[in-house]
Amino acid sequence: MSAKDLFRIDGEVSPRTGFLISVLGWFLLLLVWYAVTVFELVNPFILPSPTKVAASFAVLFNEKNLVFHTGYSIFVNLSGYLQAVAIAVPLGFLIGLIPFFRNLIIRQIEAVRFTPLPAATGIFMALFGIGLNLKVQFLAFGIFVYLLPAIVQRIDEIKTDSHLQALQMTMKTLNATTWQSLRHFYLPSVLSRFFPDVINLVAVSWTYIVIAEMLNAQGGLGYLIYLASNRSSHIEQVYAVIILIILIGLLQDRLLKWLDRTFFRFKYA
Repeated sequence: MSAKDLFRIDGEVSPRTGFLISVLGWFLLLLVWYAVTVFELVNPFILPSPTKVAASFAVLFNEKNLVFHTGYSIFVNLSGYLQAVAIAVPLGFLIGLIPFFRNLIIRQIEAVRFTPLPAATGIFMALFGIGLNLKVQFLAFGIFVYLLPAIVQRIDEIKTDSHLQALQMTMKTLNATTWQSLRHFYLPSVLSRFFPDVINLVAVSWTYIVIAEMLNAQGGLGYLIYLASNRSSHIEQVYAVIILIILIGLLQDRLLKWLDRTFFRFKYA
C-alpha cells in the first residue's frame, strides 16, 4: 500500500495498517500531552503530566482500594443497565405494537427524556434512600428513558423497510399466530436493530454513574473522583480514574458488540 492510498478520499486500508495508525494516534496524543506539561502551557494543577497520572494508579491501588471501588461501579452499572433493559424491552413492545398504549403513554415518555437528572437527585433520595439502591435506580432511570423511545422507533421502522414488510407479509400468508409473529418476526427484527442503541448508551451510563456515586459518596469510581477533587485536591488521581472509566467503557463496548454478533448473526451474514 502506497502513502497516497492512505489519504485517498473514501479509501480503505488493511486491518493491520488501520491498527498501526490507531497506535500512532494514541502515541501522538500522549506526546502532545507530555509536551504541554513539560513546557507548562497549562497550569499543572489543571493538567498534570502523564507520568504523574500513571504513578497515581499505584497510590489508588495501595491506599484507596481501587479494586473494590472499580468492582462497586461495575456492579452498579450492570445492575442499572439490566434493570433498564428488562423494563424497557417488554414495555416498548407493548407501546409500539398496541395502538391504545402507544397513544396513552408515548408522549409522556418522550417528555421525560428532557428531565435534568442532576436536579432530580433529591427526589431519588426521598424515594430510594441514600444507599446502593439509590445509585442503581438513578442509573436505571437515566438509561430507561432513552431505551424505551428507541425500541418504539425500531418497531416503527418496520413500516418503512421493504424487506421487513415482505417478511411480515410472508408470516401473514402462512397464517402465523400472534405469538408466532412475535417470536419469529418482531423479536429478532426489532431487537437486532435495538441492540446498537444499547451499545451506544454505554458512554451515557458511565456519565450517570459518576453523578450517582457522588450522591452520599460511599464507594465506586465516582467516590474516588469526589475524594481526589474535593478533599485532597489530587488532580492526577482524578485523571487516573477518568482514564480507568474510559478503559472499562471501551471493554464494555467491545463485549456488547461481540454479543451483538453472537445473538444476531443474521445481520452479518
